[in-house]
This record gives sequence, structure tokens and C-alpha cells, in this order.
Amino acid sequence: MKKLKHFLTNKRGVSTIEFALTVGIFFFVLFSIFELGRIALLSAYWDLAITESVRLTKNHRAADGNYQKAFENILLAEHKKLASPLVMGLFALENITVKVDLKYAESIEDLISNKFREPKTETDPKTGEAKLVSPTGKDAAIAQYSLNYKYKFLIPLPFIGQTVDSAFKRKILMVQEYERSSFNR
Repeated sequence: MKKLKHFLTNKRGVSTIEFALTVGIFFFVLFSIFELGRIALLSAYWDLAITESVRLTKNHRAADGNYQKAFENILLAEHKKLASPLVMGLFALENITVKVDLKYAESIEDLISNKFREPKTETDPKTGEAKLVSPTGKDAAIAQYSLNYKYKFLIPLPFIGQTVDSAFKRKILMVQEYERSSFNR
């Protein structure tokens, strides 16, 4: 009992225990600030890359009407152009996961009611098999570009995964200038 009382009243090593209890919280806050700064920088980076890619895509005539493929190619080129060695090294953008989707509407009313062009079923003349062909942007008035970027944490932060994923979703509406000179009414 005397040794237990001596142990509980001993003041030596108190600062070491206090340091051990608070250093974890300190590093968690420090790494959280770094990770949130990285999220803000990447969000601004993707906003610039996406808007430039959409601008270049809408001002470009896709030969086969496949604006989605043109958008993906231009986005990849913009990504390479904008990503400096500092950003690539510090923020590890090499293994990006981006999902691009492009939908076409004939009029503003169709856009408001979410009526987009549907994929068509075509038969292959060689094999006779039916396959689903995604719609092209040929003669489409409005295009809705959607992009989802899957963010990869350097330091996993609890409870914010869903919030960050929703922060990297973008939808941009554009008038296809080379495909339509006026809207259907």
C-alpha cells in the first residue's frame, strides 16, 4: 500500500506523460491541416482543368460526334499541362481516378426534365450481334459534362470521406456551338 501511495504522489515524469498524451492530437491536427489544404488545392486545380477542357471541347468539332472522347483527351492534355513537378511530387496526382460522363439534351425543357438522348441498339453487320451504342453529340443543342474525381487521401481522416467525394463532383452545361445554331422550342 505504501508503494502504491508513493507511485500516485510521485511528480517525476508527469511532463513526459502529458507530452505523450498530447503529441498524438498535435500530429493529427497538423496532418489534418495539410490534408485539407491538399483538398482545397486539388479542387481548384480540377476546376481550372475541367473548365479549360470543356471550353476547348465545345469549340472543337468532333469528327464522329463523340464529344465525350474528345473531352477525355483534352482533359488528359490539360492535366499534363497544368500539373507542375512540384504539384506532382507534393500532391501525388499520378494515379488519378476520373469518371467522365456526357449527356445530350435537345432543348432547355428536355434539360430541365432530365430527358437526355438514350443509347441506341445497333446490329453489327459482320457478326449480327446487337450492341448498345452511346449517343453522339451530332446536332445536339446542349451538352451536360459530368466529372467525378476519386480523391485518394495521403493521411486517412475519419468521417470526411463522403464529404470529400461529393466536393469533387462537377457538372457543367454547355451549348454545342458547332452542332446547333438555334434551340428547338
